[in-house]
Amino acid sequence: FIEFDQKSDGFVYNKSNSCFESCNSFFNKLLQNFSLLKMNSAIVFSISQYLARNFKVMNLRHSFEIQTLSGFYATSTSSNSNEDRKSWRKMEQVLLNETSQKEQYQKQFKWKTPRIGVIVSGAFSFGFFGKTKEEETPEDKLITTIKRSVLCIQRQELDKAEQMLHLALRMAQDLHSKEGVTYIYDVMANLAMEREQYKKAEKLFADVMKRLFNDGYTEDSSQIMHISAKLAHMAQLQGDLDKAMQGFTWTLKRIEENVNKTPNDKDMQELLGLTKNWFGQLQMKLGKYGDAKKSFQESYDSLVEAYGRVNEESITILNNLSVACVNLEEYELAKKYLTDALDLVKELKDSEQEGVLQANLGLIYLREGLVTKAKEACSLAWRIGKKSNNLEAIEQAEYCLNEIKSFSK
Repeated sequence: FIEFDQKSDGFVYNKSNSCFESCNSFFNKLLQNFSLLKMNSAIVFSISQYLARNFKVMNLRHSFEIQTLSGFYATSTSSNSNEDRKSWRKMEQVLLNETSQKEQYQKQFKWKTPRIGVIVSGAFSFGFFGKTKEEETPEDKLITTIKRSVLCIQRQELDKAEQMLHLALRMAQDLHSKEGVTYIYDVMANLAMEREQYKKAEKLFADVMKRLFNDGYTEDSSQIMHISAKLAHMAQLQGDLDKAMQGFTWTLKRIEENVNKTPNDKDMQELLGLTKNWFGQLQMKLGKYGDAKKSFQESYDSLVEAYGRVNEESITILNNLSVACVNLEEYELAKKYLTDALDLVKELKDSEQEGVLQANLGLIYLREGLVTKAKEACSLAWRIGKKSNNLEAIEQAEYCLNEIKSFSK
């Protein structure tokens, strides 16, 4: 069970045999910071279901990135602007599993570890945009400010987004809108996580959880499980792999129980897919490639169940499956997953990801000693990157071509 440790100023996972004691400790320690989502509140915080639903989708889709082969994590955004591409940042590397005798041929996969996006945990819904008003009310102004902050986040204008969120928070507090305050805290927490300010994100998520618990949410609520998954992922990103493993184990058990109870719940399927992908990332880091492959497959199945086969998330997970297979030296299966991903790219006309996938395919060919095929794939990746002005594809293609030169010496 999750506990907040005041000494380390972070979250820990209690292995106590007493479920009741652990839960009580967990709730009591987190209940120092939080309160949300009463639809019958005196002030109706009118964020539409349409908007909330799009926040959910955006949250998930910003959370998936494609692993490339040189150990650089690049963020895929919905925008095609060059400025967004420039915002991609380096993150931790995942090495292919090679023996010491083969170190000179060791390649690195560049894959996108799920970014949290910047939207709410579990996609809170606060009402409807059903009313037509001639004059903008204070509540309308609050909604507009929140929406503008989210747009700033999408555009990677993160400093501006944070300023607007603080403004929105003051507005919500002046309106005594509990729902608004909680919603804003959640967006702030995700933004802090996006900016790798993990301690700040943990404290804000603690605030959100406390407010949710005060409003009657339990540890089995999708919102709580969503935050728990993020806490586990942040532990992984900070290098605390034991804590991350305990967190994912705790969270996935509850998510899977909920999926079994309500198999048609798309939101829960989305959450399972997101969390399984994160868990697969952790297993890759621990060198548990077979387990990671299983997690990625389960993530893929959940996302197909939620979205259907043709979606951007399927491309990401197929690529991650390919990475796991390469580490297991299952090269034919690795190529099949990449080929399936490339077929989806063509259906979606997504040149953003095509170049990276082609470069990954080239590196697999190189692993097999098929230098000519590797050069063809990586050269194609470079041309695709140049044509679409995709810096990520260009970089990965150049990495691939340099590896081919080194291999041929």
